[in-house]
Amino acid sequence: MRTNKLTNAVRVTLMTSPLLLCAIPGTAAAEVEAVQKVERIEVTGSRIKRIGEMAPTPVTVISGDNLVSAGVVNVADLLHKMPNTLVGLSPETTNNNVFASGLNNTDLRGLGSSRTLVLVNGRRFVSGAPGSSAVDLNNIPTAMVERIEITTGGASAVYGSDAVAGVVNIITKKTFDGISIDVSTTRPTQSGGEEEYASLTFGSDVGKATFISNLSFSKQGQISYMDRDYLRDAPIAVQNPDFVADDPNSPQRVIWGYGEQVLAAYSKTGTFVSGGTRYSFADDGTVRPMQLGEALPPLVGGRVDYLGGEGYSFAENSFMRTPLERINFVTNMNYEINDNHSMSMELNLSRSQAYGESSPAFMQYRVRADNALLSPQAQQLVQAATTVNAQGETVNPVMGYLASDFGNRQYSQDRTLARISLGFEGYLTDNWAYDVYAATGRVQADTEWYGEMFEQRFYDAIDAVVDTNGDIVCRDDIARANGCLPLNIYGRGIYDQDAYDWVSTDAIRRASITQSVASATLSGDLYELPAGFIAAAFSAEYRKEAADSLPDPAMRAGLLFNNQSQPLKGSFDVAEVSAELSVPLLADVAFAKTLTFETAVRFMDYSTSGNDSAWKLGLNWEVNDELRVRLNTAKSVRAPNIGELYNPRSQTFRSMTDPCAVSQRDGLNPQYKETILANCAAAGVPADFEPSTEWKGATRPGFVVGNPDLTNEVAKDITIGFVYTPAFLDGFGLTVDYWKFELTDVINSFNGPDVIKYCYQSSSLDNQFCPLLQRDADTFEITNYFEKPFNSASRNVEGVDLEASYRFGTEVGDFNLRLISTYTGKYDTNPTGFADDLIDELGEMKRPEWKHRFTTEYSYNDFSAVLSMSHRSATVTSNDWSPKANNYNDIPSYTVFDLTARYNLTDALQVRGGVLNMFDRNPPRKPTAYSYGEAFDVIGQRVTLGVNYQF
Repeated sequence: MRTNKLTNAVRVTLMTSPLLLCAIPGTAAAEVEAVQKVERIEVTGSRIKRIGEMAPTPVTVISGDNLVSAGVVNVADLLHKMPNTLVGLSPETTNNNVFASGLNNTDLRGLGSSRTLVLVNGRRFVSGAPGSSAVDLNNIPTAMVERIEITTGGASAVYGSDAVAGVVNIITKKTFDGISIDVSTTRPTQSGGEEEYASLTFGSDVGKATFISNLSFSKQGQISYMDRDYLRDAPIAVQNPDFVADDPNSPQRVIWGYGEQVLAAYSKTGTFVSGGTRYSFADDGTVRPMQLGEALPPLVGGRVDYLGGEGYSFAENSFMRTPLERINFVTNMNYEINDNHSMSMELNLSRSQAYGESSPAFMQYRVRADNALLSPQAQQLVQAATTVNAQGETVNPVMGYLASDFGNRQYSQDRTLARISLGFEGYLTDNWAYDVYAATGRVQADTEWYGEMFEQRFYDAIDAVVDTNGDIVCRDDIARANGCLPLNIYGRGIYDQDAYDWVSTDAIRRASITQSVASATLSGDLYELPAGFIAAAFSAEYRKEAADSLPDPAMRAGLLFNNQSQPLKGSFDVAEVSAELSVPLLADVAFAKTLTFETAVRFMDYSTSGNDSAWKLGLNWEVNDELRVRLNTAKSVRAPNIGELYNPRSQTFRSMTDPCAVSQRDGLNPQYKETILANCAAAGVPADFEPSTEWKGATRPGFVVGNPDLTNEVAKDITIGFVYTPAFLDGFGLTVDYWKFELTDVINSFNGPDVIKYCYQSSSLDNQFCPLLQRDADTFEITNYFEKPFNSASRNVEGVDLEASYRFGTEVGDFNLRLISTYTGKYDTNPTGFADDLIDELGEMKRPEWKHRFTTEYSYNDFSAVLSMSHRSATVTSNDWSPKANNYNDIPSYTVFDLTARYNLTDALQVRGGVLNMFDRNPPRKPTAYSYGEAFDVIGQRVTLGVNYQF
């Protein structure tokens, strides 16, 4: 009787996810064995260990075997393909994020990676970057993954903050007997992006003390825009030269063509304009007209780019994928004290190194005609371009310089993680179980910049004169006294190394985050009702997190090019208690085999944001053996993280336009145009104001800062769904769940362009955005801005999840079909809270209405193969669009196929191979989509080969 009941318990629980039921049949037996030992199992989304009950919230399960079948060596790579997730951060999206390069975060429901709680074996895991709350999946080796359970919504009452969108619970392997060696490689058909992987797993499953350890190494190569034809020959969007203002169907911007776009405002030897001609320098330093290539129609603001020629090539100076190396060591140890009590220890050690690269330093400065580094002809041209303004001041021409002689700007991220968790679990009585653990983790994240420049030293070194002795020296007396030597950049390779050494430097920022957690859970049966026992779980948890960073002294002083940053130091702690009840209402009556009421409540006290609470209410209705229905509603909270609260001033750069400029007036939103112009006038900006060409042609510096006055975010969600496993179709399962999230007081950081936008769109200048802007008192150009978070936003999101699976056998082999789909029916955001600022993001490129993942698995004896399809529906660049905006708003649907296969040559030796993106599907050839790694495969077709040997 007991064995049958437990087997049925596992069967019913697995039925809550058809994907799990059909994807990992080999796991079921192991789970049964585990259940027979402890008599209850715990499913993500609840702390109650259950027998014979359906999971209280929807759970999608990915087995560790699925990771191997998909040909991936990083947990994040498969999670990014799941329809209910978006990419939080990845190597394809972080090359230009100096402190985040190489990170791998997941983002449930597209609500943000900071609202997705990642657990390991149901326990908190230290975040991946100082100031953030998101876990870096690089620290979880795939060889140790038993399965991944994903539950969305209603999890904050059970697990606490950060679980607004749901929980990704990574269950690792607990035991292993023997040694396993795994090696694989992945090779794209175009150069760049190669991957290597090696793993050693060993352990013992004999006696009371068992363990499993894994040491793994993985490496992925860099991809630059020049490595891919679809990135190198980018779609070029320009102002429509045939634009007709009175025609509502005449687009202001159009796709002009495809190629390598070049910005002529900079060159590798310096460039300036004199007499209407743009000049540059030959390698030997002689001046000549710049080789401009084919002129493109002017961009907004009058800037002219070129196809080919000299200058700043966007493709040549852009990188798509950050190179990443990882070393992971994990040990899980278990000791069975006796039949009712056991001890466990988890040890995680990892190191990841990511390498970011961007263009050489780009400088714009005014050059004097008597600069001794210029040739006589160049001096004459500069003198001809020198003017005198209305105030009688000499205005020298602007020189644009791309410091290619000194290499690309490079920065490395070196992250080391150490985490240890010690736990005890067991049974106090036949019905009451306990689980106690303490964990501490630390991430050290050091960033190093190579080939940096002292910006003022650079300007001093390139401005030289002839002294009384006839020697060329730096013009500034103080700079000379400090060791300045003339640096000749007006050519290629003609500078003096000692002069460059005085200008150049390396810099480093050291940063860390620490987490300490202590948690205790007591679960069991409270009282027996006619329909069964009331099951309960009571938990208490204490957590403390702290983060700090210490930039290089030169960075703190703002002496380096583009890298001004101040130290971070912040911490918080939180004490939490929670209670969860499962109350059986009906059992074995007509139309209700079981009906169970589920509830949970959690109280939390944050040292930063104060007291708060989360709760959950639900019903689980097992109509019969074939149909089960569940309903849930919940309130979740998210406390602000350390970065949002305490981020110090750190420099950032944005491309932006100024709504007060004359050239921008025709493009202003008609709804706000009158208000914008009134606010510009109130700010003292002249009616005929137009920023300089230099201002419009360069990215503008600003600062990212934190906000210690932030409060908790609040979310309310609803889930209604059913599980159907018909008896007439053995092996088939269907799960459908409707979900809805309403978020308020959402923490929203406004970038520089948004700060400008909302400052001047507001009813007056008396708003929270205008104080974040600074204008020059003489030129009226925006000289500084601050990107600061506020509890100003709201989000309303709803949709439907669908999982279907069908497993059947034939004489020629076994088949397993699985479909996971997500339909998003609503995604409304409001960044400010003002009714007029409601934004419909549904159907835009990041948020398609439909996403699918369909897999077909075939197995016959020792051979198996998996064909998978990932699909996203057609989208648009922007819902706020009219035919007058551009001619490239529509983004087509996108489908990628992967084919992988495995064959067991012997009981010990397995080989595998496959083709990922087998039809070499490139991103859509649209200006906003062609390089969008969050939505499309930017790596291209690639072949993967691997071998596994066990003994």
